[in-house]
Amino acid sequence: MTDPEPIAHLSEDGRLHYLYEHLGGTAQRAEEMASAFGCGQWGYLAGLWHDLGTYSESQVLIIK
Repeated sequence: MTDPEPIAHLSEDGRLHYLYEHLGGTAQRAEEMASAFGCGQWGYLAGLWHDLGTYSESQVLIIK
């Protein structure tokens, strides 16, 4: 049986880091950094999409 939420990776403390948390956090950080040169919205999208295409059922099985 698979986890209902896609998994990004294991965190340093060993807990599952779900994909939506990972992408959301990365998007917020990228937005903050890109805002320094007036491109916060583009930074947010880049952070949100940075793992696009990498999620697969086989990757989740490897993580687990």
